[in-house]
Amino acid sequence: MRRISSVKLVTTGIVLCVLIACAAEAVFLFCSIFMMGNIPLYDDFATRDFSQWKGFSKQVCCNRSAVVVDAPNWDSKNAARFEINFDDPIVKGSHRSEFRLKATEFHRLYEYGLKIFVPPDWQPDNNQVVVTQMHNTPDYWKGEGGLVPPLELSLLNNTWVLRTAWGQVPTWFDRKGDIRYVMSWSQPFERGKWTSWIFRTKWSLDEDGIVEVEKDGNLVFQRHGANCYNNLFAPYLKFGAYAPTWVHLSVPPEFKTREVFFTDVFAREL
Repeated sequence: MRRISSVKLVTTGIVLCVLIACAAEAVFLFCSIFMMGNIPLYDDFATRDFSQWKGFSKQVCCNRSAVVVDAPNWDSKNAARFEINFDDPIVKGSHRSEFRLKATEFHRLYEYGLKIFVPPDWQPDNNQVVVTQMHNTPDYWKGEGGLVPPLELSLLNNTWVLRTAWGQVPTWFDRKGDIRYVMSWSQPFERGKWTSWIFRTKWSLDEDGIVEVEKDGNLVFQRHGANCYNNLFAPYLKFGAYAPTWVHLSVPPEFKTREVFFTDVFAREL
């Protein structure tokens, strides 16, 4: 009798965990689709506000984390300045000040663009600052944890670094998974200068996948074939300032504040 009761208790616990996970996934997916920045989108911040970025599309800790300012080194132009400080509150488990768009769909071609300005007084160190990423939409109901983005552009020391990742994610049903993660491109960056970026993506686990990255009108990276994870929804755009390694530091970094500027942000389906 006791054994039967124990089995029932364990079974009930498992069912409750699954139901809670499914409910959390449903809420997350609803927010990812309906409460984030829309596509198509174009924002040069001419209105001097973030009227196109509402609800959960803003991942910031403080009012000063993201503000509209006069674009540096560009007359009569506005820009969004994103700032992170090591002493600021943690946002979604890390030090970040980012905006995001809604989740996309597989096998459909999207194009994203933005202009990025790295301040002239930027000091190099070994803690990367991610400025643009195509983040996956995790399937929490399968026990999926945090993963590196399928596409990521960051500043590391004095270099632009582009990383890509794809494959089968570890879950409750497959603890090992099969993820590939590579540094796909790098190049020294110039301080005090605007840089134009274009990203074209067709997310897929098959041969029809496409990733193309242009810098100042020049193609710097191209990949055909599998390019993302086996999630229910395809990745979404995030941009701003995000220092993933800061949260693991035992002492503050040498440079505790980072700021990056953006303008002419757009997203569309081709």
